Amino acid sequence: MTKSGWEFLPDRAIWWPSESTLIVSDLHLGKAGHFRRHGIAVPNAVNTNTLERLTVLVEQHRPRRLLVLGDLFHSEENHEWLEFKSWLSDLHAQSWFNEFRLVEGNHDILPASAFAGMDVKMSAKWRKGHWVFVHDPKDLAELPEGAVGVAGHLHPAISMVGKGRQSLKLPCWWYDARRRLMVVPTFGTFTGSVSVQPKKGDACWVTTGDAVVPVPM
Repeated sequence: MTKSGWEFLPDRAIWWPSESTLIVSDLHLGKAGHFRRHGIAVPNAVNTNTLERLTVLVEQHRPRRLLVLGDLFHSEENHEWLEFKSWLSDLHAQSWFNEFRLVEGNHDILPASAFAGMDVKMSAKWRKGHWVFVHDPKDLAELPEGAVGVAGHLHPAISMVGKGRQSLKLPCWWYDARRRLMVVPTFGTFTGSVSVQPKKGDACWVTTGDAVVPVPM
């Protein structure tokens, strides 16, 4: 549990108990179908795996709200969008669930017609208390006094090198103290990650998939 009262979950998500909100970023659903449409053989299981992992977290925490920090769907509409629509319909059927909220990212290019009949709240930015949520950290260049930004997009990870020169790259949450900005890891199975370089005074937590571990700065 962090000082904010948020719990970083090993499967690259955040649980916000006081708001009963589950936070994830960069699912990139439909990416496998997009690649296959362009002649690159990628199994559909990667799309299913992302939804299965999300289902496990939803069933564990029973959130009132699911907040996605952008890049819900990777590209143009395909049959994997239908899988997600069915999944979301089942989620809304749960008595304890109230709100699916999407903070739109650069890959969220589906037309309004794709969301017809779906209960999805969308905006480029969302604020709750002193937290300001966006997709791209660049959109938080000027934060209001006392506010803290939260963003995805960067797919952050920390690269570690052992004494035997073995290397390991682990997804991370990175708090940039100078910018008052928390960057969260990508949730999608088929997304990859990019190494970041936290500075002294920042805070960082990596996930091994089984545990979340703070990284000394």
